[in-house]
Amino acid sequence: MKTRLSLYIITVALIAASCDEFLDESPETFQTPTAFFQTEAQIDEAVAGIYNTNRGLNNGAHWRFGENRSDNTSFQFNPGDRGGQGNEDVDLFLMLSANGNLSSYWNTSYSGISRANFVLENIDDVEFINEDNRDIRRGEVLFLRSWFYFNLVQLFGDVPFVTSAGDSPDEILSDEFLERIPIAQVYANILGDAQTAIDLLPAPGATETGRANRGAALMLKAKMHMVLQEFAEARPLLEQIQGLGYSLQATYPSVFDPANKNNSESIFEIQYSFALGQGSNFVSNFVPFNSGNDILGENGPPNSRAGQNQPTQDLINLYTPEDARFLHNISFYDDGMTIEPWMSKYNFGFEAQGNNTQDVNFPMFRYADALLLLAEVYNEVGGGDPVALLEQIRARSLTDASLSPEELADLEQTIADERRRELAFENHRWFDLLRTGKAVEVMTAHGVEQRALRATDPPQAYTNIRTLLGIPLGQVEEFGFTQNEGW
Repeated sequence: MKTRLSLYIITVALIAASCDEFLDESPETFQTPTAFFQTEAQIDEAVAGIYNTNRGLNNGAHWRFGENRSDNTSFQFNPGDRGGQGNEDVDLFLMLSANGNLSSYWNTSYSGISRANFVLENIDDVEFINEDNRDIRRGEVLFLRSWFYFNLVQLFGDVPFVTSAGDSPDEILSDEFLERIPIAQVYANILGDAQTAIDLLPAPGATETGRANRGAALMLKAKMHMVLQEFAEARPLLEQIQGLGYSLQATYPSVFDPANKNNSESIFEIQYSFALGQGSNFVSNFVPFNSGNDILGENGPPNSRAGQNQPTQDLINLYTPEDARFLHNISFYDDGMTIEPWMSKYNFGFEAQGNNTQDVNFPMFRYADALLLLAEVYNEVGGGDPVALLEQIRARSLTDASLSPEELADLEQTIADERRRELAFENHRWFDLLRTGKAVEVMTAHGVEQRALRATDPPQAYTNIRTLLGIPLGQVEEFGFTQNEGW
């Protein structure tokens, strides 16, 4: 069944359940804005629904394109279950525009954008007990909408830029909804919205846990400038983040430990809560499918389509054996016949047997990422010492954090490698390859290596490295969008 863009423009998810906990505000019903937006509490619930959409994006297609499409991860081939070939095609660069992961990403993103637009169009008509909260909610919505568009423009190129909620079918089908606007115009729009979010949002610690703050908005805008190769513009934003009180955790595993959620290194985490029935399922998807109950215990065995986001040999080789990041991020399962690597970064055990979700948050932006971006900026345009920042990151994970002469001789590659080690499985790698112009070169070489290691890969795998995704086939057929080249 085709999923129409108009469905996501018309629909706004509004939350029927009222609860004191921000995380418990999950969407359950759909209503029109005029029937719903009457109170500050209802606006608050609607904003929580946008956060929920971002969580859904993170659960689904975002990691497939952030990690699985890169040289960081691949998949464990299961000859007994070939129903997940569409997912494997993401990694192998064999996707067609009808691939469900494309439509899932597009639809979820525009669902979040639609929800944001409804809030923005109605927030000024609602009475707030505290006027500061109106600005904070507006800042949160602009941050989240800009995040959705930032991902869309990087992955799909020209995209429809919708800022109106729409009240009628005629308005829904207007040019604003059906026209793909140029990449440069998208960036101009979201850079402005990100700056407004910076101006409206409070400093870290001055807002409710789990919500965006000024640090998150600064990070988002800095990342936009990095994509545009505007290093001088990114520098002051990243340096402002340095002055907001963030600090690296003493140990690498403690960054992700559910007992240490939203810690001093966290700029923005996607919130999960086992207690509220919103646990994360990363581990159950990424353990080897043949691991039975050995890893999941009574929560096993895993689904036959587990073994996803499997660390590649290339990534494994990038670490030294004593690197604390390697020891935490990657584990190996030995069933007596084969040894399978798997991504154990978020494995902190299960809250209850018989429930394969965990209480682990996902780090969307963290301070280590900001420092690594700043190192990249200093290496490009000066203004600071990139080596000192790199050694600060390495110090907690390596016995000797100093850079070798070879690493000092090519700081650009050293920074890229350090980002890969530090941020593995956090959905940055493919976007880093795109913004640095290395995607085709790196993935072509990676494909040669993968085909040599895995005999089940078809000969055409990794031979058509496309840097833009195809517009979902259903959208092209329904609305006449021009398809991206090569799709």
